[in-house]
Amino acid sequence: MKKIVLLIMMYLFVQEITAQIPVVSQRKTEDVKIRIPASEFNAQTVFHLKNINGDLNAVGYEGDEILITGTKIVTGKPATIDNFDPDEIYLDRLDGPSTIFIFVQHPGVKVELRGDELHYTSTRNYKKRKWNKNTLEFEFNLQVKIPHYLMADISTINGGEVIVEDFKNGVKASNINGSVYLNRVEGAVTAETVNGNIRVEYDEAPSGKAVFHTVNGNIEVIAPENLSAVVTFKSLHGDLYTDFEQIEYLQNRVKNNSDGNHRWKIERSSPIQFGEGGPEMRLQLLNGNAYIKQRKS
Repeated sequence: MKKIVLLIMMYLFVQEITAQIPVVSQRKTEDVKIRIPASEFNAQTVFHLKNINGDLNAVGYEGDEILITGTKIVTGKPATIDNFDPDEIYLDRLDGPSTIFIFVQHPGVKVELRGDELHYTSTRNYKKRKWNKNTLEFEFNLQVKIPHYLMADISTINGGEVIVEDFKNGVKASNINGSVYLNRVEGAVTAETVNGNIRVEYDEAPSGKAVFHTVNGNIEVIAPENLSAVVTFKSLHGDLYTDFEQIEYLQNRVKNNSDGNHRWKIERSSPIQFGEGGPEMRLQLLNGNAYIKQRKS
């Protein structure tokens, strides 16, 4: 009996010593610099920057080339000590007929371009290499300068915000777990997220269709006092607020229905005309409120 007790005490002592040994992890940080000269795109090119983890800040400017700078951070947990290879995670590029894609390449996925669409598929060596988010983490915090005349599609997924400013020819900005902020944008504008807020500030009255969509968050649109638009609003658990006074409820829209059983479909929400009417502004939420505010001079 004494021998058994002694063995148990020795085991507990070893466990205590082991618990006090610091956990070793690895981390590598490096700068990101990508330059795309004007000779590699034209005014009809759509530029896509698809991040996964980290912040994105995109600015339209007067220059004639695309400039991407920032930081890559790769952290390996103890299980990756023997095969820690941060160079396997990097920004890659593929070009379609009228598109440029900059995206995150990493083990476990195969990325290919079909026409002007980017597709991700899992690769078979994913499990063999034992690479997964529980042992290896990465993020790219990026700043990008884009000629303001280009259409741009800017997105991230986790751990960051998307900030887009000074685009003259339309922009799409999206996130999954984070907010989206748009400032001084023109043309057709789309902002989407799942868990986060959307804030859009116009210097001039909107000149193109706008679509703003979040699931868990609020939408805030700030526009000049001469705002003229037709707003549609849908929210399961929220309301629309505004300090504009020149508004008018329009008749519900009626559309041709394609389900084969009924000929017409009536929209659930009544469109609201701001000012003299104009481009459509669509606000869609699930859990949150929407605000359309006059910009203070």
